[in-house]
Amino acid sequence: MKRALTLVLGALATSTAAYAGVDDMPRFARNMPLYPGMYFNAHWLSDDRDAVYDADGAERDNAIPTLAEPTEFPMTALRAEFQWHFPMFETYDLLWFSARTHFARVQLNYVQTETRGGLASFAADEAADGDSDVDNGDDLRSDGSGIGDVFLEYGGYILGSPASGFRERQGTPFALLIAFGGNLPFGVYDRDAPVSAGSNTAWIQSRLALHAQPWAGGFIDAEIGYREYFKNQDSAYMAMDPRQQGDDRFWDISIGQRLGQGLYLTAFASGRDGKPNQYQDLPFAPNSPADAEPEDDPNGTQNYDKLPDPGAAFYDNGTERTAAGIGLEYFLGQRWRLGLHYETPLSGRSGAFDIQWVERTPAGCTVGSSGCQLADAEVLRADGTGASRVYASDRLMISVNYQFGLRDVFTCPGCSI
Repeated sequence: MKRALTLVLGALATSTAAYAGVDDMPRFARNMPLYPGMYFNAHWLSDDRDAVYDADGAERDNAIPTLAEPTEFPMTALRAEFQWHFPMFETYDLLWFSARTHFARVQLNYVQTETRGGLASFAADEAADGDSDVDNGDDLRSDGSGIGDVFLEYGGYILGSPASGFRERQGTPFALLIAFGGNLPFGVYDRDAPVSAGSNTAWIQSRLALHAQPWAGGFIDAEIGYREYFKNQDSAYMAMDPRQQGDDRFWDISIGQRLGQGLYLTAFASGRDGKPNQYQDLPFAPNSPADAEPEDDPNGTQNYDKLPDPGAAFYDNGTERTAAGIGLEYFLGQRWRLGLHYETPLSGRSGAFDIQWVERTPAGCTVGSSGCQLADAEVLRADGTGASRVYASDRLMISVNYQFGLRDVFTCPGCSI
């Protein structure tokens, strides 16, 4: 019974993937080597996203601080995660691969999100006026809910899970693993909405993690990692989403303790530090200059007299976030587990950048045409959206875990359990 319960504890697989840009919550025993088998984890997460840390690190009761009317991006997300633990090439004596167990997992997401408040009003006004000179600009919307991105990961245990003798293993006082994963941007992405279920951005990551059981009933898990993002070729909402998201360094640690029969308490902390984000090809912004009104040109189209510096790239100062939380885990027998997790942010920094506006003379002339003169106008601070938002709101997560049984994932000739 004790061995089986320990193995089930290991089914609390972690993820450093994201719910539409929101980091997952660390959970205890997530890096424990597991007996070969298949494991399933389902999570429901809720975040009001009605407050952010601004570019100076101050907490603001507005998801877009440069707008006077408060804005929020409430979100709920469902995640289904399938994980496999297995030996690989164990009978072939291949270097590294045959000497340890491995794991792989896939995560599927569904995200419900929307925009409320000031930014939603701006989108409604633009749609009503129909005066935007960007492609589909008069179709600005307030949400892009639906199927989220897909995350894949593969890893192996450097220490703590030898391929020979793992079937007789009674416990894991210490384990060290290395894993590599990536995001496939298959999720719903609406370029005319400030928030979407999908990110439209592929990324890859690597992480080094450990698991330890230093005392009776106690678990310590920790990890560090690095994530690199590819370009977003169609950044959303007037290009206010980063075209090139800055790479992330991330870490987390959790400590779990058995309180009673089947009940465990977890305390955890996590953080990430993102490099500067790049924004490009902005046509206008929610806080455009008051006199940046469109003028009709002879062809009947509408152009803004003032617009962001054409072709310019704008940069913020990067993003960062630290948070802490607690969780309760309760085992309903040996295969089912229920979890309740609560997290509150401790500090952070969102992306904001200065836009150099230019004025066209004569009004409404085509940039680059003969006689069209550009002159510097106002410089305005603008908030990025999407991945550049670091929320200062609390989050709640409910999870259900199930393990399909302690057996080899692949046929193992000569092996028996």
